[in-house]
Amino acid sequence: MLSQIAKDNLEKDEKVLGREWLKTYNNYFSDEENIQIFIKSVKPFLPNKELKILYVGSASGLLGEKLVDSLCKGELTLVDISQKHLDQNKNDKTRKICCDLLNMDLHEKFDLIIMRSSLDYFSSEKLQVTVLEIIKNHLEKDGLFINQPAYVSSLKDRDILSEIYNETEKIGNRYFQSADLDSIYRKAGLDKFKKIGAGKDLLLTEKEHIERYKIDKEDIDKIQKIIGKDSDSAQVTEHGYILKFEFPIFLAS
Repeated sequence: MLSQIAKDNLEKDEKVLGREWLKTYNNYFSDEENIQIFIKSVKPFLPNKELKILYVGSASGLLGEKLVDSLCKGELTLVDISQKHLDQNKNDKTRKICCDLLNMDLHEKFDLIIMRSSLDYFSSEKLQVTVLEIIKNHLEKDGLFINQPAYVSSLKDRDILSEIYNETEKIGNRYFQSADLDSIYRKAGLDKFKKIGAGKDLLLTEKEHIERYKIDKEDIDKIQKIIGKDSDSAQVTEHGYILKFEFPIFLAS
């Protein structure tokens, strides 16, 4: 059963479900350099054994498939709320489970759980703690959770960017990660937390949001007012705006 949050997220992302997902934001999430940065950051921390890997918020699972290929071993399970996303994965050896992360209970544990740019879809600290608790409950005792979130290092700027998404109805609610992420992890019982790498920054303009969400001039004007004049991660331009997200990689257990 899907939560209202999952239903809302599916509705907002309707235009990019399935085949179109990896083309979004100038192919950022299918970019080979970004994928290799993730793999090179993660591999030194992985035990030398056959790993059970769970990829949550996986879309088609491209990142997970590339990781398993690089390891030359491993059993991959994908979890996503969109069956259209999962249907894009044609690997018969990969298990695909369509379910809401807020309701996930797979009755098994994994050596490694990965997530990328998905935690922000749960638009409050309380919800994010709940999600992280669910993830922790699916980890083996010595298992690892590796997350690459959409991140804004300044708390003030994080709140500005979150407000932009929350106040623009066509886009949908978000609560982006920032310098307080370690405290959110601790509340979920994930005590061992450290940064192990960083992907390329993602720059978004009104053009990417027009393409993905069909925002209009009224939406753009509203976003420009939210940004104001004092932000390092968002700036107003003549025709719209530029938003900057960092993509650090964090390990926890």
